[in-house]
Amino acid sequence: ERTNAWIHGFRRLRIRWDIRDDIHEAFLKLACCVITYRRVRALC
Repeated sequence: ERTNAWIHGFRRLRIRWDIRDDIHEAFLKLACCVITYRRVRALC
């Protein structure tokens, strides 16, 4: 549930506007990378 809450913080991913699945998946992966980067940066 925590991951879903973090992803919900990205406005573009709250509502699926993209028609193509690959574009939506790319933004989902990008959001996960940004979340991971923020967590790693906070720990260092």
